[in-house]
Amino acid sequence: MKKVELLAPAGGPEQFKAAVNAGCDAVYLGGSLFNARIGAGNFTLDEIKDALGYGHLRHVKTYVTMNTLLDDGDISKAVKFASKLYAMGVDALIIQDYGLGYAIHEALPDFELHLSTQATVCSPRGVLAAQELGYKRIVLSRECTLDEIRASAEVGEVEVFIHGALCICYSGQCQLSRYIGGRSGNKGMCAQPCRLPYTYRDAAGRTALGTNPLSPKDLCLLDDIPGLIEAGAASFKIEGRMKSPEYVATVVSIYRKYIDQYYETGRINVSEKDRTALLQVFNRDGFTRGYLNGDPGDSLMTRGVPKNSGVLVGKISKNSGKSLTAEIRAFETIKMHDVLEVRSNTGNTSFKVTYLKEDPKRKGLLTVGDLKDKVFSGDKVYRLISQDLLDQAAETIGNPKKIPLDIFLLARVGQPIKLTAKDPETGLSLTVSDPEILAQPAMKAALRKEDILKQLRKTGDTPFYLKDAEILMDENIFAPVSALNALRRELLKGLEEIITHHYERSLEGFAPGPAPEGIGYGSYDTVFDVDDKAVILPQVTKGSYDSWLEENLESLATKVKAADSAVVINSIAWIKPFAELGVKVIGGPGLNIVNSYAPEALKTLGMSEEFILSPELLPPEKMEGVPLMISEHRLSPGILTDRKGARYSVEFDEQTKKTYFFACL
Repeated sequence: MKKVELLAPAGGPEQFKAAVNAGCDAVYLGGSLFNARIGAGNFTLDEIKDALGYGHLRHVKTYVTMNTLLDDGDISKAVKFASKLYAMGVDALIIQDYGLGYAIHEALPDFELHLSTQATVCSPRGVLAAQELGYKRIVLSRECTLDEIRASAEVGEVEVFIHGALCICYSGQCQLSRYIGGRSGNKGMCAQPCRLPYTYRDAAGRTALGTNPLSPKDLCLLDDIPGLIEAGAASFKIEGRMKSPEYVATVVSIYRKYIDQYYETGRINVSEKDRTALLQVFNRDGFTRGYLNGDPGDSLMTRGVPKNSGVLVGKISKNSGKSLTAEIRAFETIKMHDVLEVRSNTGNTSFKVTYLKEDPKRKGLLTVGDLKDKVFSGDKVYRLISQDLLDQAAETIGNPKKIPLDIFLLARVGQPIKLTAKDPETGLSLTVSDPEILAQPAMKAALRKEDILKQLRKTGDTPFYLKDAEILMDENIFAPVSALNALRRELLKGLEEIITHHYERSLEGFAPGPAPEGIGYGSYDTVFDVDDKAVILPQVTKGSYDSWLEENLESLATKVKAADSAVVINSIAWIKPFAELGVKVIGGPGLNIVNSYAPEALKTLGMSEEFILSPELLPPEKMEGVPLMISEHRLSPGILTDRKGARYSVEFDEQTKKTYFFACL
């Protein structure tokens, strides 16, 4: 069984090193352009090159996200950017836009492409279609159940999210941020309006669902590592390119621990200490297992805590006075420099512990400071930041990962000493010698193998450590220790350069293909412009609806052809099955076609020349009847009202088992 990959996020160079040193197998990051986390620190080209070297020297892959929708004018620029990443040795690109993927695959056919979760693939048919388009790996929708992951993994290489933030909407299908403020999530600028407060009233006018009805808890699938590995997932993805190095180091190290434990013992036994560490480093009102076993209902959602909620560590034991201190009855250990938050019905106040004293007569009763506001007896105290956890993360970050080397030494009397090092993982090797460094007859004390091993183990601040050494030497010989050290330094430096350059590629023959001509920006603006006779499939299909389609595919195709009509398809999964039955396929809005290249890609699956604009290209006044969000989470029909009084209709479709959100224009 191939070991599952642990894939970590990096919003900047410090997060990258934190991920590598904590034990990930691969890192995903964004450049300064074309990525869905424009708000992250991101990487310049020089920083990407440095990160590649740091990672490759430690057997860690680097994937670069180019997972936004692109206009025609950006495609050639993006392909040139991709060519620079290709030449550097980036291991793969993560793509959302089918047009960009098509253009890159045409120009750089051996550049590995991964299809982003924003492409909304959640079935075996979707995985097969993506592979036909040139994608090696498919990042499944977060809404997939364990059974759906297993089925998809049987036909292709799939990646699943295992920890971090969840969206209430299917990724790639959300228009809420763009509709409200012009900041498109599909352009990397999501303002996260789902985390804001809303008032929800059901059809009977009753208020329900708390103050933040669109804000899910963060995902944590630590306990599901065995099941996901056995389901065949190729990669476990941690979300968090906006998070700190300490977050990355903590989460990666814990998942690394239990993935390794599973492969060593066939099971895992998660400690409470590690569970608490994950909660402490970031959680929103606890964790959820997401949709792994279907919609979990209300337990999916936060209730009034859309930000980091920390860990409950105590209660205020009496009202604060004029001083800047508080008396706390502590349930957990509180230390200097922890950041605490006191929560009450009247509001919250947070502060850093700069004063700490325990009552010698009453264990667990602490006086802490410095407060910024008054607090009252009974108020709950949460720790938002643990200094202990920061210190542990700093230790991880500050201890660079090293890889094992095998070294062979050959020393014959009167001949130059030869040193050979081999990287067992890549098979790359290097031999060095110096005509002036000879094995000489010993005049006094001869060299011992133990002496040589001692010098070979001195790898210092290089990315290597000595795993195995073979020493073949004549008896009673001598060479200065300084000479052996010089050879060792030359050997390790040279091998470092060989490994670093091994991943670089030539751009000889690279030439971006010509732009498609005569396609335009779409046959129709919205589904309402399509011929009334056309059968319009839902924008997102999965589970029971896909099963229904499988059972009724041929009869539905027969009816469509008999009516001389067409079918509007929103997922790559269903283009080819209908096209092979002779049905005219119109590309739907769920495919997010925004450029002239995307139709060229989708036509290879059987889509006709006709397609509907992505909602991305519609102005707000044309969004009536167009879903702003589509969710796997079931909500009863009702009305959402935001802080500014804007209203949104909530509708649940029994056929697809999806909740739809529409603007009340």
